[in-house]
Amino acid sequence: MLDWEDVFKVEITDDRRPYGKMCAGIEVFRQGRALVVMMPDEGFRSLSSGFTNGGYMDSSQAIVNVSGMGGKVEYTTMKGGLSTYDRMNHMYAEMLGLDPGRTVHQGTAAHMDNAAIANLTSEEGVDVSLAITAGISHNGGRSGDPASYDESKSGSKEKSGTIISIMAIDADLLDQAMFEAMLILTEAKSCVIQELQAKSLYSNGIATGSGTDQVVIVVNKSSERKICKLERDSGLSRTIAECVFKGLREAFDRQAGMNPKTQWDALHLMSRYEDRDVIREEMRFPARMEELLSALEVLRKDQAMVAVTTVILNIADDVRNGLIPEKDGVELAVRMCEDLAIGHRTEPIERIRLDHMDSVIEVLTYASTIKLLDTVRERRSGYGE
Repeated sequence: MLDWEDVFKVEITDDRRPYGKMCAGIEVFRQGRALVVMMPDEGFRSLSSGFTNGGYMDSSQAIVNVSGMGGKVEYTTMKGGLSTYDRMNHMYAEMLGLDPGRTVHQGTAAHMDNAAIANLTSEEGVDVSLAITAGISHNGGRSGDPASYDESKSGSKEKSGTIISIMAIDADLLDQAMFEAMLILTEAKSCVIQELQAKSLYSNGIATGSGTDQVVIVVNKSSERKICKLERDSGLSRTIAECVFKGLREAFDRQAGMNPKTQWDALHLMSRYEDRDVIREEMRFPARMEELLSALEVLRKDQAMVAVTTVILNIADDVRNGLIPEKDGVELAVRMCEDLAIGHRTEPIERIRLDHMDSVIEVLTYASTIKLLDTVRERRSGYGE
């Protein structure tokens, strides 16, 4: 069976080319499968949550973010466990012309051509930069979701869907301040995901990240600006967050086509709890599949329906989190659906079903079905059928 070492023997890695610039003279290159964040000299240190050369490192030479090889070959990099992963990363650093002992490694399924670079300056005059790759459509999860992986039994893993954040700060941060910068970056990442309402694949909640996210903070030891503690309400903390807001949104759009326009979709939002097949299961209606699929496209982009879906999902979340009783949530959901989306229903079967709903999501699913069938009827009427 072909394995990762076979691929390494034929892989081209002598194609280093400029990709962008970060603060403090740090340059970003594309080379082989990697994004190489190169320090200009030995005056930098890093804090990484990754495995190979993770933790604090003095005089870092480079931070490397590497795309996986894909398919069965990628599996061979995992089955050997973390020791194999470490050996592979050291070999790849040498192939890139880097010192394995001074190179911090990150890994993802995202393609490095989709990396985004953001550069901002704080009100105190501190330059902050971020190089980031992102995609969580196959590995998005929410903190506290049910466990789906046991590292002690499974060794290393690489799932499609990882956010790799490499942040450089042109100041000399002490260990505590570097760690605080990592916390602020991580919280800002979760803010972006929440705002885009990216779903968890392991629960009904909105994701806060992925199971394989990694963060690197790089600081300039040579800077005259010394920072012992990073206060949350400081200008630098705000700039760190804004850098994440800017870079992560761009990276999501590049890698996964995830942006406010694609996320503002009734069926996509509803998929946190149900999928479109559930809507079809609710129907017993003499309509051609072509009609239903066409009506579904109208439904998913109907702004009023998207807004109602968002509100009803919030009610479902409140019920799940114990903020309101299920019965009250159901009554409120029915009232809102009728007032804002489907109108007051008088057809006997529709009426009795709406009056005997057991869950908020059941209300949303049935209301969406009614809206879909109304759309089919309206379009038929418009076509003179």
